[in-house]
Amino acid sequence: MHLVLSGEGNSDIGKLSYTDNTFEPAPMYHLIDKLIEQKLGYSFYESTPTSITFIPKAELIKKCKSMRSFVGKNKKQETTLFYKNAKGLSQIANEVCNTKQDNDVIVILFRDSDIHSHDNKIQSIENAFEEENVKGVGMIPKPKSEAWLICALKDNKYQNCEQLESRSGNDDSPNNLKDELKEILEKIDKEYYDINDMIKNDEIEIDKINMPSFEYFIDKLESSL
Repeated sequence: MHLVLSGEGNSDIGKLSYTDNTFEPAPMYHLIDKLIEQKLGYSFYESTPTSITFIPKAELIKKCKSMRSFVGKNKKQETTLFYKNAKGLSQIANEVCNTKQDNDVIVILFRDSDIHSHDNKIQSIENAFEEENVKGVGMIPKPKSEAWLICALKDNKYQNCEQLESRSGNDDSPNNLKDELKEILEKIDKEYYDINDMIKNDEIEIDKINMPSFEYFIDKLESSL
């Protein structure tokens, strides 16, 4: 099996090391890895790190820049961008498949969403995966990854988490999710990077994150596996 991943920024799925260009995972990847471990019985990252291809957002956008898309005249521009990103990442995955001679490739595209166009963005991503004939998973939190993490870390853990999906994803809004997560981490004397170990050590119990956008992601990844 081979994973082909792309994220929004360095702190969600991860980044490439400046020294040797290897993949350095962040919390959203560790959620992926924990789900794989639950399904297959081993950490994919620890066991087969060379079977992970990470594509930074800037590189993916560059690949998609000249790509023409036909997602329908009624689609908004932001939905088109999600479609093109998924299509470009799928094409990279097919190249990996040919190079590695590995037909068992899973594509995972992480992007933050919002409360209004989440479902349309998911559908556009799935359309692209289907057109490129890849096993693909849209990892699209509603409205952003901080909501999933807050669900697991707040005082009343895993309770009433669905309401987080109706919050604004704008970091400049009052009581925004990014600042709330930072406050929660300070309260429990943790840093953002500590979340990696909390997921790996089951201090964050991913089976208890009861949010539609997270459950969609789990179902799609388990189906691909």
